[in-house]
Amino acid sequence: MINEEDVLSVRNATNIVAVVSQFVPLKRVGRRWVGLCPFHPEKSPSFSLNEEQGLFYCFGCQKKGDSITFLRELEGLDFVGAVERLAAKANLSLRYTDADGGQTRKRRQHLSDIIDQAVEWYHQRLLGGADAGPARGYLRSRGITGQEVRQFRLGWAPAGWDELSLSMRLGDDDWRDSGLGLINRRGRQQDFFRNRVLFPIFDPQGDPIGFGGRKMEGSDGPKYLNPGATPIYDKSKVLYGLSAAKAEIVQVHEAIVCEGYTDVIGFFQAGMSRAVATCGTALTEDHVRLLTRFAKRLVLAFDADSAGQAAAERFHQWEQTYELDVVVANLPDGVDPAELARQDPAALRTAVEHAVPFLGFRLARILAAGDLLRPEGRARTAERALDAIAQHPNPLVRDQYLFEVSSHCRIEVDRLRQLLDRRSERPPAGIEAERGRSRADGDRSYANDATSAGASNRGRDRIAQIDLRDRRHGVLQQVDRDALRVAVDAPDESLAWLDPVLFSEGPHRRAFAALVAWPSLVEALAATEDDDPEAAELLRQAAAEQTDSTMEDVFLRLSQEAVRRVIADLRQTALGAENPLALSSRLAFVVGLQSTLMSDESTSDTKLQAGTDLLAWLLDQDEAMR
Repeated sequence: MINEEDVLSVRNATNIVAVVSQFVPLKRVGRRWVGLCPFHPEKSPSFSLNEEQGLFYCFGCQKKGDSITFLRELEGLDFVGAVERLAAKANLSLRYTDADGGQTRKRRQHLSDIIDQAVEWYHQRLLGGADAGPARGYLRSRGITGQEVRQFRLGWAPAGWDELSLSMRLGDDDWRDSGLGLINRRGRQQDFFRNRVLFPIFDPQGDPIGFGGRKMEGSDGPKYLNPGATPIYDKSKVLYGLSAAKAEIVQVHEAIVCEGYTDVIGFFQAGMSRAVATCGTALTEDHVRLLTRFAKRLVLAFDADSAGQAAAERFHQWEQTYELDVVVANLPDGVDPAELARQDPAALRTAVEHAVPFLGFRLARILAAGDLLRPEGRARTAERALDAIAQHPNPLVRDQYLFEVSSHCRIEVDRLRQLLDRRSERPPAGIEAERGRSRADGDRSYANDATSAGASNRGRDRIAQIDLRDRRHGVLQQVDRDALRVAVDAPDESLAWLDPVLFSEGPHRRAFAALVAWPSLVEALAATEDDDPEAAELLRQAAAEQTDSTMEDVFLRLSQEAVRRVIADLRQTALGAENPLALSSRLAFVVGLQSTLMSDESTSDTKLQAGTDLLAWLLDQDEAMR
């Protein structure tokens, strides 16, 4: 971990507006900055920045935090990685409390620097090497121009056994751990990639971590070659193109997932710079978890039929676990995205725009392939469709697709429900049972209404009282919230004007108490985050919200509400007291203050003095109770 003092130094040295504006267009409104939230789709800005406190808050999705949190959420970084990124921008050095952890990170960065050198060596070999002519010809045949070669830093690995090794002159440990090569039986370094077009792979932050290699015609080995796991590369957790695609992914909250490196480049050429690809492996939960940092919708741009039944269950579970929409691009059969991007980029864009839900895609394929002319064929098709539908965990979604099967296969929906319930091993509740319960509930509600009709007049006054109390509570909440906003903007000034006793009891009072108890808002948030999350949330909202109220204004409004509460409490206490007259002097004093605070004829200075007297009295009462 990083030394806490260094973390604080990074926070203080970082301008959150400068960090966020790299990803989100911002506009200044009063003392705040606002923009469209990068974490969820919206048309009206609900994302707010407090530049002075270095905090952000979204009133739409409730994402919140400081510049470190923002980078972690948007870039997929861990805490240490985000701090290191900001420290580098601020030219600050960091100290680590865990020496081993610091060494591990230095080792990872060292290996990434080595791979970066290899990326450049291979890239220059592709651009100018005489032996790279066939590789350049292959790329041209795939519609990849010099612009894409430079954008994606594509490379060429010559056929020699040790050309890169002789050029880089690395130690054996660095050579192996970087994934660039191996030590052969003779104890000599040997290049891992030979006679291949290379696609450099970067982590989400843009640091190189490995390669994927495509063999040339006539070469030995698999068509695509990926290195084994290294300290910085694991193909089950890595997505090709993510560092280049994440800006658009964040903007539109959608990622396109392909199977090939050239497919990603094809999507970029077609104007959809939000495509990524797996690196020689099936889509894994680690991939999905990584993508959910940036997107809420995944478009599968590969043959979803080939995923099979087991993959379908995973996709449905990921949808539920990560609140994702998994849809399938409607690509022409037998045409990959790279080829379609060359032949008809408009068709590729249409395939993505008209992507259908994964279950809907599978069901359409099943129904299209079925024999719907004969009863036996319709029955078999319905059976296959039910097998697919049963894998979806949401009963409402399952029931909707049953209507589609019913229409195509001419089988009653109720019969399909019975068959589906057997497959899912769920009790045959279904929609009709729910409707039955709703009707029963409605009948009971009607009976209750009839029984209570005679009592409606007696309850009307009580309802009016409750409504008045709720409206009064809303006013209190607004006053407390406004006061908290002002206090967050001017914490030092608030110490001279306000005190927790002026706030109504509850989370606003606790939030203000935490604010004045700690030297800074960040420390107050840290102190309340676990013990009082409700108060912490109010502090974050107050830091993000704009207010035109002044300290004097909120002091008077708090005083007016406080004096109402005091009078109500004193009167309630008097009702149960043995000697109510003992409270009369205190009640008369507070009523006098209320008269001054509420009177339109009182001057501003007179009201302020009454508020000050009330605060002093409240503090005395509070001290006496201790």
